[in-house]
Amino acid sequence: MKSTANRFVIGVAFIIAIGAVTPVSADYTAGMDAFKAKDYGTAADAFEAVIDAQPNEPATHYMLGLCRRAQKNLSAALGSFRKAMELDSANETPNPMYSITLGQTLNQAKQYGEAYSTLKALDFTKLPGNYRTTYALLFAKAANETDRAGEAVNVLNAQVRADTSNADLYQALGVAQDDLGDDKAAFSAFKRAYELDGDQISGRYAVRSATAVARRSTSSTEKNRYYTDAANISEALARAKPTLEHNLLTGESWLGAKQYSKALSWFEKAKAQSPQNALIHYYIGQSYTSLGQLSNALSSLQRALDLGSGNPDLRKKIYNQMGYVHEKNRDFMKAKQAYSEAGNRSKAAAMDQKEEAEAGNIIHEKECREFKNKIDALAMQAEEFEKLGDIESARQMREQLTVLQRQYAETCR
Repeated sequence: MKSTANRFVIGVAFIIAIGAVTPVSADYTAGMDAFKAKDYGTAADAFEAVIDAQPNEPATHYMLGLCRRAQKNLSAALGSFRKAMELDSANETPNPMYSITLGQTLNQAKQYGEAYSTLKALDFTKLPGNYRTTYALLFAKAANETDRAGEAVNVLNAQVRADTSNADLYQALGVAQDDLGDDKAAFSAFKRAYELDGDQISGRYAVRSATAVARRSTSSTEKNRYYTDAANISEALARAKPTLEHNLLTGESWLGAKQYSKALSWFEKAKAQSPQNALIHYYIGQSYTSLGQLSNALSSLQRALDLGSGNPDLRKKIYNQMGYVHEKNRDFMKAKQAYSEAGNRSKAAAMDQKEEAEAGNIIHEKECREFKNKIDALAMQAEEFEKLGDIESARQMREQLTVLQRQYAETCR
């Protein structure tokens, strides 16, 4: 699994606190009152009036930027935030709030390169404690989007140790670990985020990370453990919100964990929600196959084929599964036909060999039955001679019988 970062909207509250130096004027007060009332146009007009009179106060540019951002005018907001940061940088101790808010807005504008450089310039270890979680989330977003997931992981890990119950941090950490291709670490982070706040996005990505680990694992024990973890989280998601996606995720996870009856029950729930979905019928066919219910498996696979014949990839999977079922049924000609439809030439060719071997087995079994009948008839004759008192003939027949029985054991068993 890769590139989940773009699918997450990391929640970061707007920073509205003002620096130590606040302009004192009626216009500024009016602007703040209007801003608090969410009358952003009036507020912006008031702050622009203050700037005309006092152009070098960073707090006013900052507030004007917040107004423009609230009005969805990110370009104007960025101009105001850049000016606020520029003016504040002349202070002996610049306020990191200006850089953080600029970085946040650059992320919103998808200007991730500048967001990264703006936030990178701050020393995370020297930030006030109440800024660090917000900073970590914003920096991680910018770093992920500029292919610096390793830096995102470092900052997020540092903040997770300080803010251990923040689900957003764990969710962002999962995104960064996923971008690094570390599915195990991503699963651990997404799972923790889900445990903390029950966010279904984190839950779904925890399932997908666990599934990715399981698929790549060469250890049957590890494979089963991660599929089972995925199934347990999927079930919790499905109980909270029984959507088609959640029911399918649960069925797929239990199928991977080789809990075929459980998988089938969840696929049946999905089928009730979407009876014309070819993929669901395919999964049901897989479940029946593993349960040894081959007739049901073929019926489900045929239904999947009828519904999904227009999907080349799914069609190939269905025919391969059909070939496997026919092969288990020892109907090698039908298996060959199915494998051929799937484009699986090697398996189709192997069915010719199995058909020849099967034909040879049938002849061999017939010959062995005839051989056994001959032995049984000879044994009965020997008994009859013994009953008649012809011991010598019985003895000769018993000797012949011993030889035949040895030959039968060597060739027919």
